[in-house]
Amino acid sequence: MQDSQDYYKILQVSREASIEEIKEAYRRLVRQYHPDLHPGNRLLEERFKEICAAYKVLSDSVARHEYDQGWKHKQSKFRKAKTSPQEFYARGIAKALEKNYQSAVKDYTKAIELNPSFLEAYIERGASRYKLGDARGALQDCNQALEIDPNSTQAYYYLGRARYRLGYTASAIKAYTQAIRLKPDHAQAYYYRGVANNDLRELAFAVEDWQQAAVLFSEQGDKTGYQLVNGTLKTLNKTPGKPSKSSGQNPITAAKTLLGDVLRVVSLFAVNPVGGLLPGFNYLEKPRAAAVGIAFALIFDFCFIVGSYAGWQDFFEVSIWKLMLVGLVPFVTLSLLSAIARLIYRSSGSFVGDMFLAGTFLLPMSFLALASGISLTLGSQSMIVLTVFASCYGIFTLYSGFTNIANLSEARAALVVPVMLLLSGWLFYWAFSVIIL
Repeated sequence: MQDSQDYYKILQVSREASIEEIKEAYRRLVRQYHPDLHPGNRLLEERFKEICAAYKVLSDSVARHEYDQGWKHKQSKFRKAKTSPQEFYARGIAKALEKNYQSAVKDYTKAIELNPSFLEAYIERGASRYKLGDARGALQDCNQALEIDPNSTQAYYYLGRARYRLGYTASAIKAYTQAIRLKPDHAQAYYYRGVANNDLRELAFAVEDWQQAAVLFSEQGDKTGYQLVNGTLKTLNKTPGKPSKSSGQNPITAAKTLLGDVLRVVSLFAVNPVGGLLPGFNYLEKPRAAAVGIAFALIFDFCFIVGSYAGWQDFFEVSIWKLMLVGLVPFVTLSLLSAIARLIYRSSGSFVGDMFLAGTFLLPMSFLALASGISLTLGSQSMIVLTVFASCYGIFTLYSGFTNIANLSEARAALVVPVMLLLSGWLFYWAFSVIIL
């Protein structure tokens, strides 16, 4: 998007247009230029981004005033180009819409340097820093924004997100509560306050927050948000807030509970490995989440043993116990590598989450291990299809777990996942090679 473009011309409204006229123009243009209606048309995609950037500035009274002032100065032939704080802010918004958060942070920073009281620039920079995994930087920006305006809803919202990522769950709830007090229809604040309450085992409060979030998402037409919160609610017990009795269960009851947990988690992330993993993890208490992760690892181990004996017993003679130990290598290494990644990036989370994540990744790999035993029967084409499907599914699951459960940024998760898979795969291959020698 060119910096010299006129946002009023983009939205096709006059400079004296009211906020309602701007909103109406935005809705009309979105219906006309939405990328879903023109798949593959890059020109219209750029046009849509320009519309979103223009609306974000002109729909906010303070940002609009800053923009108007910057535009007036820009029209002067004596003014140097691209030095208005509002222009840097607008450029940052455009880059954030493209998910180029690193560059967006640089532009927001330039806007703040030119105008140290630029509230919206602090908030948007904090949001971009949060998405980059810099929770402490986001925390600093939100606090600075609140010094400028103690009643900034978005500053409190991202303050809550940053605090939660850093492990300050109770403080995060306080920030979300402030955001809700200032803006009672803030659906995202309700949803994430519910997540924080659930972590503290305040299940009744969590359910209340999620139910309110579902209502607000529905009223606001946010289908993605509604599906997310609705899926979370479906994972809860019929009597939320009731203490778990797993510690006093007999073996048969405990096995039934574990089977129910396994089936529930599978039903959530089987059709949606990106959006269903976090609700499945939040549904379980830590001991039960660890048990589910171990159960998935044992399923993989069983399939690995069966596949090895079915397809490769003529090539080596190895005891079932050695194969069992080798089959546990991926689970153990992935769990440890996940914990190391969290420590390196100082991310919140727990080793239980690492075990749960390793187990859920291995579940689709189980089918691949089992199929390898009958690969000659299935044929090379079928094995290629199964390999691609299982690998992609496992990678999606692992990536989702790192961004949602281990709370790594998208950029860091994209780096950690392939490194972990290479290391774990190499150790698995090495262990298997040792036992067959």
